Amino acid sequence: MTRLKLPAVLLLILHVAIAVPFERRNRRNSHRKPGSGDVPGLPKGTPQVHGLATNWTITAHPNSRVLVTSGVSVPGSVVSTLQYYARLASVAYCGVGSPGSQLTCGSYCSFFPNTTVVTTFNTAKTTTIGFVARDDRNRAIIIAYHGSSYLTQFIQDAKFFKVDYPPANGTKIHKGFFECFQDSHSSVYDTVVNQVKQYPDYKLVLAGHSLGGALAVLQAMDFYQNEGYDNSKMIVYTYGQPRIGNDAFSSYVDSLGLSIYRVINQNDIIPHYPPSPFNYKHHGTEYWIDDDQGDVVVCTIDEDKTCADSVVPRTSIPAHTLYWEQHPSLLSNALIQFLLFTDSIKLGSSTCNSSSARISQ
Repeated sequence: MTRLKLPAVLLLILHVAIAVPFERRNRRNSHRKPGSGDVPGLPKGTPQVHGLATNWTITAHPNSRVLVTSGVSVPGSVVSTLQYYARLASVAYCGVGSPGSQLTCGSYCSFFPNTTVVTTFNTAKTTTIGFVARDDRNRAIIIAYHGSSYLTQFIQDAKFFKVDYPPANGTKIHKGFFECFQDSHSSVYDTVVNQVKQYPDYKLVLAGHSLGGALAVLQAMDFYQNEGYDNSKMIVYTYGQPRIGNDAFSSYVDSLGLSIYRVINQNDIIPHYPPSPFNYKHHGTEYWIDDDQGDVVVCTIDEDKTCADSVVPRTSIPAHTLYWEQHPSLLSNALIQFLLFTDSIKLGSSTCNSSSARISQ
């Protein structure tokens, strides 16, 4: 832990510096008309880190909500699908059973009958965790990734400096995310390719919350590049995913035409990290849960300023743990995790083993 003290201090200094661009953006937006999606600066005394609020509640402060968006409301059938895979992403935080057994995570797994565990993984270097399963009811092969909740992952997330992403020129991605992807690749790749060959009419579905969402995207791109899996074969669902790479990477992801559903809950703080002033940009279409009723709008422009970006700086760590679900016990050490550029969710046994964890219908 002593070795982490100096890097942690340096990170905090760097992070404080990025508050200035956020505040400048707020001032630039101050001339916009009411209802155009602008959000005034944070009131004095608001708990915040790096210029972003840590616990802003949208319903208590309606002015923090965007009033007009460029998004289009999503049909109920699509919302139900997004909810289904949000549950699946949550299951990655649980013990899911042994290979060859049915998915076992208490009553929560009642949502996934006829789903067999193919393999689980927990890598030694980066503590990247997840599982591969086969859903015979929905004819799908599933890869689900765990978000961060261990010290080694905190260190990985703190490596927000970028490295080259070899498949395309000029593309750079988050160093820590890339290391987690590389560390888990051998645990996932051959197993999934073999499953696809055995079950050629099954769809490949990748899902993940937070860091897990970033890993799902990187693995999907790897399958596209090496196996030719496209949107007729593969689909990705991410929840509270952080930014992965630079503008060139974002454009490259968009150019592949993959089916990626990037879901953001209201004013979740994690999708606003790593900060855009460090030349990070989200890829693709955003599905924004814009109110407490769970309504979703789709925003097709990268970093649409009238969707999730409209709530900056009134963001929230608790919103990162709430994707149609209530998990009031998840906030232990949340602020410490956030200061280390990590994910704030830490699903406990209550989520995996009791009927109290439910997504509202």
